[in-house]
Amino acid sequence: MSTAATTTTVSAGDSSRLSWVLLHMYPEVGENSNETTAHCEVRDGMKIYASLVRERAPFPSNLYVHCSGATLAERPSSLSMVDDLILFHAYVGPPYRARSALPSYFMYRADPKRPSLELLSHPPQGRVRMHHPFGIFPRGEDHYTVASMIPLESEDNLFSLRLYDSETDTWSSKKLSVESPQEEFPVAIPDNFYHLLSHHTSTAITLGETIGWVDLWRGVLFCDMLSDQHTLRGVPLPLPFQCTQGDAESSEELGAARPHRGIAFVDGHLRLVEVCLKAVVDVPYVYDKETGWACSRIENWTITTWTNKEMSNSYDDWQMDDTVHASKIFLGNHSESELPPIDLQNLYVSDPVIGMNENDSHVIYLTARVKFMHPKSWVLAIDTRDCKVQSVALTPGPLPQEMCYIDANYCTCSISK
Repeated sequence: MSTAATTTTVSAGDSSRLSWVLLHMYPEVGENSNETTAHCEVRDGMKIYASLVRERAPFPSNLYVHCSGATLAERPSSLSMVDDLILFHAYVGPPYRARSALPSYFMYRADPKRPSLELLSHPPQGRVRMHHPFGIFPRGEDHYTVASMIPLESEDNLFSLRLYDSETDTWSSKKLSVESPQEEFPVAIPDNFYHLLSHHTSTAITLGETIGWVDLWRGVLFCDMLSDQHTLRGVPLPLPFQCTQGDAESSEELGAARPHRGIAFVDGHLRLVEVCLKAVVDVPYVYDKETGWACSRIENWTITTWTNKEMSNSYDDWQMDDTVHASKIFLGNHSESELPPIDLQNLYVSDPVIGMNENDSHVIYLTARVKFMHPKSWVLAIDTRDCKVQSVALTPGPLPQEMCYIDANYCTCSISK
């Protein structure tokens, strides 16, 4: 692997003039008071506190949560982030009640000039689940709408939109239909890729007055949050490489999309990234003693990016920008202690994240491990324009105990300067 390029290692704690951060999905349980600290009363005089500790990417930023007068039954999780608003859930009380109790939803404003923390009213039982993707629509300086959308199993192209209004502290729901569907698939979809035939929301993004419900394998359903009708229009995403370039005779199904794809709205355009790994299983049914998962090795991987400036229902709107092969990426001049102990192309990489402003939208952040589900990980910042590792950070601690499989470890979050 070539090391001709010079790479910068970012120092933790260098958080001056940040416009966005990589926010860890699982807040730390503990106190870390700073200018962003806010609190609210949960019940009977018990208070919950939240603080944001910002770091410059590729170092992850962390939300700290703790409760006075009570314990948190399990580690909280961040559900959505837009601007300075962070929606998270927590169980307040003893651990044995966590599985039977309703979670509490909190909206935290991390603006250091006016931090705040609010306990949301409980949604009607059974209507909202914490594993449903949430979107946040800011309304002016003080108010916001929280939205969760799920498909109606009994009817095609119909969804239930659940809304929380911060001004009235109430939840409501309505049915939505896809009035403008995305274009038909340009190729025949194999039977083992049946997930592409319907929309399964992976994440949500906010674009001005619109929330986009993203199925990272299939497409985006956009909903105008200022319209009384709240109809949906579809924008397709490029088909996964497994579908267009894979083995037509393979019976392998599409797995979860978030370890392989990421999306962002940057400088007025949609940007998409996909990471493809070439994995080899030398001896089937042999399991790694350290991770407990099937033994395999990575021979190489690629990063491919696309840009969409039109955002219509056509696949033709997507223009491929770059495809970068790991074996061709310049590593840089790091000390051995800063880097993973194996060659770059042999790392298991996942969770691609796109830089969130126009100056670094060509930088892709990847979580890297020496093997699948290894507890130790790094975040690599890959400059796809210059084909080099721009910076690298060893992430603190192992995978959270709550994570039973690889999923999105970090989300992008814009913040006030």
